[in-house]
Amino acid sequence: MSHDELMEEGKRQMRVCNACRYCEGFCAVWRAIEWRRDVQDGDLAYFANLCHDCKECVFACPFAPPHEFGVNPPRLFASLRQASYRKYAWPGPFARALKGRSGYAWAAIGSVVLLCLISLVANGSLFGVRGAAFYAVLPESVLEVVFGMLAVWLICGWLVGAWRFWSDIRAVNSSTVQVRDILRAARYAMSLRYLGGSEDEPLSRSRKWFHHCVVYGFLLDFASTCLAAYDSHILHEEAPYPVGSPVVLLGIIGGAGLLVGCAGLLFVKVGMNRDTVDEGAYQSGRAFLWTMLLVAASGLLLLLLRSTTVMAEVLVIHLSFVAALFFTAPYSKFGHFVYRCLALVRYAEEERKHHSPGH
Repeated sequence: MSHDELMEEGKRQMRVCNACRYCEGFCAVWRAIEWRRDVQDGDLAYFANLCHDCKECVFACPFAPPHEFGVNPPRLFASLRQASYRKYAWPGPFARALKGRSGYAWAAIGSVVLLCLISLVANGSLFGVRGAAFYAVLPESVLEVVFGMLAVWLICGWLVGAWRFWSDIRAVNSSTVQVRDILRAARYAMSLRYLGGSEDEPLSRSRKWFHHCVVYGFLLDFASTCLAAYDSHILHEEAPYPVGSPVVLLGIIGGAGLLVGCAGLLFVKVGMNRDTVDEGAYQSGRAFLWTMLLVAASGLLLLLLRSTTVMAEVLVIHLSFVAALFFTAPYSKFGHFVYRCLALVRYAEEERKHHSPGH
């Protein structure tokens, strides 16, 4: 289905939903739909990224397939989210090449080759001195340049995508965002308020807890990385750090959270009703979860094997997975939290406006 056809199909289904309103009160999406008399392209992107894919609506819908109206919001919104990743991604030319499982795979292979070449040039041998410290395998200054560039790439991609998305979803009926809107949206995001589960898919009820494991596991690993940078550059303490240090403890807890969360979400996806999902979004989501799982697993494996003769190989593999994750971030499911958070800010803004006196 082309982009224009997808937009027209989205507007058709939303007109049916707005006329029916059986799902009123199910989640934020349906309240946002009710606040509109007409639906624009930007509204569809807003609804899709506001949706938490609990699927309650489609199992309750009297017009879901096989009804001739064919209303299937979870599948529609999944397709629209994928379309939004491609539309708002920057730089745009990479969006098609890096989508799906092949994009992650090629990025990881390219990262392995690059880091092996760096080690070869720096040390005169492929993996440096056996049993040496991390920076004897890959020089610290080179890693700072490589991952610094990847961080700039990731942040710029997200910022440009966020600006494009925000401009679209605020194109009509916009007002001024207040600090309390942002705080409310942050509370919705961190508590996953609208991520529930359907009685028709019992496993989906555990998605919320697995999702928490992924989010907070990633944040703990990020905190570990920031603390390691502080120890290295401010305190001048060289890695690897003792197992009892805050850097390592945060990394272990975060890595374990990522492992449990990603494995759990992959398991939930296996039992998912495929009639309610977009196949492209399904495969892209699985690829992203596998990438995060490999990053976490290789990081924990590096901790276990850092004093052995295979440390260098494991280090290169782990950093290659991290580099692939960063490089594909503007085009993958990794960026969905940017659009989701902005959609929640927009919703909090609308919620305040419609509950104010006079509405």
